[in-house]
Amino acid sequence: MNIYLVYQKYNKEFIAYAKSITRNSDIAFDFVQEAYVSALEREEMFNDMNEYQIKGWFFTTIKNKNIDFIRKQNKILLYENCILNNVLSKESQDLESQIVFDNLIQKLPQKNKEVLVLKYKMLLNSSEIGEILGISSSTVRSRLSASLKMLKSKI
Repeated sequence: MNIYLVYQKYNKEFIAYAKSITRNSDIAFDFVQEAYVSALEREEMFNDMNEYQIKGWFFTTIKNKNIDFIRKQNKILLYENCILNNVLSKESQDLESQIVFDNLIQKLPQKNKEVLVLKYKMLLNSSEIGEILGISSSTVRSRLSASLKMLKSKI
């Protein structure tokens, strides 16, 4: 039996079936087209089939294309969820670390607190911090070192 004749005769049924399982006209049309291309690639397989067997093959192929599509979508969703969970987990950990860091800084003397905030929150270098506080950059570095030692002892 000629595949093209079966496709022409039942094309609307194939599309209606695909729409019923996908709920999307564009995807349904794509599945029917992909099934037809698959049939053309295996044309010799249909030589011994009658019209109804070929029609059944089309319906089965369309159903399988839908199953493959759903599996692919589920993998994509699973991957996106994993990425989102990792990002949220990292942000949560960063927030917790930030809160702990802020609490520890609050317990330091004012001059040490200022240097740490300017260095790690404002992301300034030693010379910029020195200009703001009116001290030398070497004094800033020594205060940073002392402040970090104080923080380590409190942890």
